[in-house]
Amino acid sequence: MNLFDVADYYINKIVTSQSKSSVANVNEHQRIKVLLLDKNTTPTISLCATQSDLLKQEIYLVEKIENERRDVSRHLRCLVYVKPTEETLQYLLRELRNPRYGEYQIFFSNIVSKSQLERLAESDDLEAVTKVEEIFQDFFILNQDLFSLDLQPKEFLSSKLIWSEMGLTECTNSLVSVLLSLKIKPEIRFESASKLCERLAKEVFYEIGKNERTFFDFPVMDSTPVLLILDRKTDPITPLLQPWTYQSMINEYIGIKRNIVDLSKVPKIDKDLEKVSLSSKQDAFFRDTMYLNFGELGDKVKQYVTTYKDKTQTNSQINSIEDIKNFIEKYPEFRKLSGNVAKHMAIVGELDRQLRIQNIWEVSEIEQNLSAHDANEEDFSDLIKLLQNENVDKYYKLKLACIFSFKNQANSDKVQKLVEILAQQLPPEDVNFFHKFKSLFSHQDNISQNKHDKDDILTELARRFNSRMNSKSNTAENVYMQHIPEISTLLTELSKNTLSRDRFKALDTQKHGATQAQFNKDVPQDVILFVIGGVTYEEARLVHEFNATMNNRMRVVLGGTSMLSTKEYMNSIRNMK
Repeated sequence: MNLFDVADYYINKIVTSQSKSSVANVNEHQRIKVLLLDKNTTPTISLCATQSDLLKQEIYLVEKIENERRDVSRHLRCLVYVKPTEETLQYLLRELRNPRYGEYQIFFSNIVSKSQLERLAESDDLEAVTKVEEIFQDFFILNQDLFSLDLQPKEFLSSKLIWSEMGLTECTNSLVSVLLSLKIKPEIRFESASKLCERLAKEVFYEIGKNERTFFDFPVMDSTPVLLILDRKTDPITPLLQPWTYQSMINEYIGIKRNIVDLSKVPKIDKDLEKVSLSSKQDAFFRDTMYLNFGELGDKVKQYVTTYKDKTQTNSQINSIEDIKNFIEKYPEFRKLSGNVAKHMAIVGELDRQLRIQNIWEVSEIEQNLSAHDANEEDFSDLIKLLQNENVDKYYKLKLACIFSFKNQANSDKVQKLVEILAQQLPPEDVNFFHKFKSLFSHQDNISQNKHDKDDILTELARRFNSRMNSKSNTAENVYMQHIPEISTLLTELSKNTLSRDRFKALDTQKHGATQAQFNKDVPQDVILFVIGGVTYEEARLVHEFNATMNNRMRVVLGGTSMLSTKEYMNSIRNMK
């Protein structure tokens, strides 16, 4: 289940689509294509294909369907790739009533209703449409095993913290799109304690049943795939902790939006580097380093710069016609390498600056100790000292207090002492946030306390992964990466088929009449984990490492309503009514 393969398959299907004119082999101009997108599919294309990729397929113009000031170019044929929303459909109907291009081939990013197709046909008086097809990619592919719907809580939750009608429809349709793109009809399991999970599971279950004969008539697999729907509330600690791997640190300290990093606020940044793309599909250095911790990253950057310098010296020796020829052949690759070195040097330099100016090393060690250890006096004493340190930002003090309150719910005396110190150190709105956080997560069943048994695959994996950080850590294990996200336990249980039947109810799409599935006896080979409330890049790293360890015996894809940084996560809690 490689999501990059899904993206390549669908994008190639669109851009290589044949027209009547190209089959008839008419003049060259009629082979030239325009790609017409909407606001939803524009980022999908940018994640999956570069401008060079499009040019190779003779797509010389990319336009948005919302733009009404496009030129009439009847000599071009138009590839339309849009999401089948009512808003986009209205733009498309307007386009077909007065077509700007000679021919239209329409690709929708999700299932199109019969009524929508009928309305399209009614508007196509000039018979400009030569193809209509469904392309199931109504989600954003970020890594080969990671996707996001890019939905913030306010976009799918009502003021009462339940599904909004529009949000539930959006999330359901996108998840159905994921299943169709991977060609799986799964057993659906969900956290029974979460009303959000239960409602979404039942909606996806219903949609599969409704479209079973049309779209979900896939061959029976050796083991039934699993869609496991989780609630972010199950593990509120992971998004609060300082991340230490390259991709997750970039998101935390700079921000990643659909694989684009905005460096415009970085001091003394080159204008050419203000917005850069980070994709493991297109950037070999990023692919090799995205899951490395900061200590290992430093070594890789040094090697990368050395390689660049070596190639620079090689390319500068032009003493003959043959040298010139070789230089010209390598020049595009050389330019790409040059830009990539500058990009990663700028990013790593900014991460290092942020770590230094915000006392992150000290903060992170205390965070990790609080999250990984049972309550002890030394950790509490370190916490109090840091809360009273004027050089530490109030934002980090609030985070630490929230972590302690969640991990020490039974220790009311210490929590009360914490509240008294917070009242002296933080503004009233932050103290209110602390009480709100404590209230929201006060009745957790301690299921995310990281109590991993000796057979936990990912615990051992994490030990190996975290064995070295940098010279700041003198311990045998990395003190900055002690915490293991809750999904590690879930993945281990899935790999042994021991996932709790009480905690995770099931709906079996293979026997679509049942309300409660008979649990499968076989370990699932394909698993989709979907987290309502968002996932972190640290969890994505863990899933990637798990996949590598399982070596195709089990394949996992992780997705969420959004990708979280700590500030985004805290803001979502702050905005809860």
